[in-house]
Amino acid sequence: MGANSKQGWCLFAFLIGFTFLPAGLAYLGPIFAALGLVFMIGASIGFVRIKPLEHRGESEPARLVSTPPRQEPGRIAG
Repeated sequence: MGANSKQGWCLFAFLIGFTFLPAGLAYLGPIFAALGLVFMIGASIGFVRIKPLEHRGESEPARLVSTPPRQEPGRIAG
């Protein structure tokens, strides 16, 4: 689900909130709607807080570079 455990928990909380909010608005009442809203806001804050951790340690994205095939020493390509 997530690339690391923090992203997974934030995604889980967002899905719970996304389920509780409309269910509370339609059938279960304002307590479930408020709980769903709290879960969604908390998950959004969690995603924003862990965003800088995603690319730590990477200096530059990998580039696709076409390189010619390696030749054996002393052989002429042809």
